[in-house]
Amino acid sequence: MKRAIAFAGAVVAGALVFHTPASVPVHAQNRMNFPLVAPDTGHVALGLALRRLNVSGTFLQTAAHPDDEHNQLHAMFALGQGLRSVTVQTTRGAGGQNEIGPELFQDLAVLRTSELLAAHRLDSAEQYFTRAIDFGYSFDPPEIYAKWGRQEVIADFVRFIRMLRPDVVLTMSTQGRGGDRAHEATTMLTQEAFRAAADPTRFPEQIEEGLRPWQARKLYFTPNFG
Repeated sequence: MKRAIAFAGAVVAGALVFHTPASVPVHAQNRMNFPLVAPDTGHVALGLALRRLNVSGTFLQTAAHPDDEHNQLHAMFALGQGLRSVTVQTTRGAGGQNEIGPELFQDLAVLRTSELLAAHRLDSAEQYFTRAIDFGYSFDPPEIYAKWGRQEVIADFVRFIRMLRPDVVLTMSTQGRGGDRAHEATTMLTQEAFRAAADPTRFPEQIEEGLRPWQARKLYFTPNFG
């Protein structure tokens, strides 16, 4: 693993089982086609594939909503260093505001998920989600835990850590910045999942399914998001 941990300092400084929700029509005026910047054929694609052959590191970021991820880090790690780069969003952002279109709730979740996946066509990150539903703004972490399902979200994060086996995990902030305390809640749940993923007595049903305990080397926090 020549370069598996080489990116840890950059994280500090710079900072699936993919399932689609029920089909909801998205208004046509907000639909866009996003062509790939890096072609998936030809010498560029070959060069990117060869770069990954000598690298075995995995970078995982957890974020509360679509647009909370650090796309520049994913692009640097995945395209620049050949690492496996992954983001796990706690929610799909159904409870957010929309000042440029009519989509709200499920429509907005579909739209924001589509935008998120389009961004990953540029930064080459993999995308996963927990089962939590974005119910809107909250300034009370206990309310967020109750409505998300605290143990369920921790179990999802633990499953992704055990499945993806990241070397480094980056999450958000414990300071409650950005208004919505969902960011802080995501951070606290990630902290617990980071420890629980290495403990075979936590969520043993995952061990019975064939997943193995995994202890990531580092957990970092970022004061910013998006």
